[in-house]
Amino acid sequence: MDFYEKGKTISFRLPQNTPKSVIEHLNKRKITLGRNFSREIAPLFVKAIEESLEKSGEKTISIPLPPDLTTDQMNWLNSSYTKSLLSQLIYHVVNKQGSPFVFGEDVQQIDNRQSEKVQEVKTTFKVNSTTGSFIQKNFLDFDDDDD
Repeated sequence: MDFYEKGKTISFRLPQNTPKSVIEHLNKRKITLGRNFSREIAPLFVKAIEESLEKSGEKTISIPLPPDLTTDQMNWLNSSYTKSLLSQLIYHVVNKQGSPFVFGEDVQQIDNRQSEKVQEVKTTFKVNSTTGSFIQKNFLDFDDDDD
């Protein structure tokens, strides 16, 4: 059994009870979009799965993004590392206000260390060149302050 990954092809059959209006719409979009049809359908499929997960009790939020993000910025935001980092940041802001933030560890690992009263946590936050460039451009530009 193969597992699904980003960019992997997925195929499925429409259920027998699929409304005729849905089938007609799909056929019209297929004719209009041709090879780009899957680019339109895939986000709808993913959104439906995300909504299903929300209903099942998985805790998620959606954050609107600025419309003028570049492809590199979107790729950075969509990386699993960035999502994990943002998740840790949100967890920390909500649950541990006023205490230092430890980068690069799972929330569970941090909780375990705190419960064991370990005094010193040494971690190194490392970023790749794309992330470093993004941070430099968006958060570390202090040239305006020198005026």
